[in-house]
Amino acid sequence: MGVIYKAEDPDIGRTVAIKLVRADLLQGEDREDFLARFRHEARAAGRCAHPNIVALYDFAMHDGNPFLAMEYVDGVGLGQALKRVGRFPPAGAVDIMLQVLDALGAAHGLGIVHRDVKPANILLQPNGQVKVTDFGISRIDTSNITQDGTMIGTPAYMSPEQCRGETVDPRSDLFSAGTVLYELLSGTRAFDGQSATDVTYQLLTVNPRDLTELVADVPEDLAAVLRKAMEKPRDARYASAQAMADALRTVTRNVALPSDRTVMIAAPSAFEPAPREEFDDATLSTIERRLTQHIGPIARHLVRDAARKTHSIETLCESLASRIALESERRRFLADILDSPARRTGTATARSVTQQPAMPSAGTPPRAPLSAAQIERAERALTAYLGPIARVLVKRTLPGTESEAALWERLSAHIEGAADRAAFLRQRSKA
Repeated sequence: MGVIYKAEDPDIGRTVAIKLVRADLLQGEDREDFLARFRHEARAAGRCAHPNIVALYDFAMHDGNPFLAMEYVDGVGLGQALKRVGRFPPAGAVDIMLQVLDALGAAHGLGIVHRDVKPANILLQPNGQVKVTDFGISRIDTSNITQDGTMIGTPAYMSPEQCRGETVDPRSDLFSAGTVLYELLSGTRAFDGQSATDVTYQLLTVNPRDLTELVADVPEDLAAVLRKAMEKPRDARYASAQAMADALRTVTRNVALPSDRTVMIAAPSAFEPAPREEFDDATLSTIERRLTQHIGPIARHLVRDAARKTHSIETLCESLASRIALESERRRFLADILDSPARRTGTATARSVTQQPAMPSAGTPPRAPLSAAQIERAERALTAYLGPIARVLVKRTLPGTESEAALWERLSAHIEGAADRAAFLRQRSKA
């Protein structure tokens, strides 16, 4: 429908962004409705003067097509940044969201609801400042241009009431802001699917997986803020952007948010992709087979798609686990992929068993720890059957494993074929 140009204002000598829309592609009433909405966009954006909102300088027509002259922002879209860094540390994610909420609060105070808060509409500048852009589908409270029953927005970030085509208010933007913060913290969308129908079903009926289960360094207090922001009934959410921002600031005062992962907020050329593991076909096939047991044939598509977006085996498996509806099945999937068989037995949970290595009984001399060479040999042998995931499996199997024979035995259970398991175990006896 249009294109954005980087241009120079000859009168003032400043760089601007020109948003030109091909309204000539629309005919009849559709064209007139679109032009009316575009005029409202210009008025809405022009009223929003705030450090965290992209400024509008001018609005005019060129050869029958409307254009906006806007502030040029030297930065990157949040969606692009997420693809390159995987996810943001909690401290960085909260800092970004506080700026977004300040921008939304200013717009809401003018009676404007953004209606399309998503990573692509949030720009990050080299100095760390955030700019919210594209008020192109904003709704001015006194406007009749967008009628009730019309669904406008990006499905994965829309509020339930938007999905139903109902009238929206500022709390709809706060729901969307919550989904963006969820993605910043986890690297995955709160609501995702293979079609708009799938996403809409989740938005209306399914709660996203709790962040404390998905990401280890997200404090419970921060997860609680997200749960409230993404409540299905709008009355259960925060009443205003200020209220949600205050809740986030309370978390930052009471909890030391992790910020050890360095994330540069800079121009595109300054971004370097986060280090990532290469997932070979053997690894992905193993994960795919396990996931298929829980969600069926769609597992293949989900595994291949997630592998392109994640940077480690752990993140990949946690992302896929979020697609499994039942909590017990999610735990089983993760145990099958990441935990050793010994941790899936007995009364203790897999997570609790990993906390302490087994203690020798009284009077029994402690066993010598496994050497680095022994561990490397087992990992190398397992890699031949499972691919790079072998490194994670070995790491998770080591706590409580007191001998080389026990290590190999526990690792062998991850190999499906009996003949392959036997061949793997025979390698231990080779020099």
